[in-house]
This record gives sequence, C-alpha cells and structure tokens, in this order.
Amino acid sequence: MTDLAIENIRIDPEIGDGILFTVDIDTVAHRFFVSRETLGEVERTLLTDNHDMIASFERQIAKVRRAISNTLKFGTSHNITFLKTAFFS
Repeated sequence: MTDLAIENIRIDPEIGDGILFTVDIDTVAHRFFVSRETLGEVERTLLTDNHDMIASFERQIAKVRRAISNTLKFGTSHNITFLKTAFFS
C-alpha cells in the first residue's frame, strides 16, 4: 500500500475525546477517529490536554498509519472508523 496521506486533522468534541482525520484511499475519503485514551495507551503516558494529544498524534503518525492499514483489512465504516489499541500492534 502506498503511503497514506492523513489530512484534515482536528479535534471534534461531538465525536468524542480524540482526533478525527481523513485519508483518501482509491479516491474515496475515509474518516478515522483515534481517542485520547488510545493514543495514551500507545505512548504509555497520560495526555492531559489537547496540545499533548495533538503532539502525541504527530509523534505516533507511523503507528497511526499502521493502524489504518490493519483496519483496512477488515473494512471501514461508511461513517467513521474508530481506531482501537489492538490495531496499533
């Protein structure tokens, strides 16, 4: 799979406490969400504020891409696909 271009990274409190972003795959935009809790588990640290959460997301971008690839093996939602800790392994 080619390098996944992650775009429109944002905090969306209506979805939950985490980061919402999009990835174009075969010209179709897919929306993904990773929670603060999941990012904290991946980094093994407490992410106390939004700045820490965004910084964690940027540090873990390679693992986020791997989680997306692992998720795609099972299919994605037509709405939002929630990345769980298991997909980061």
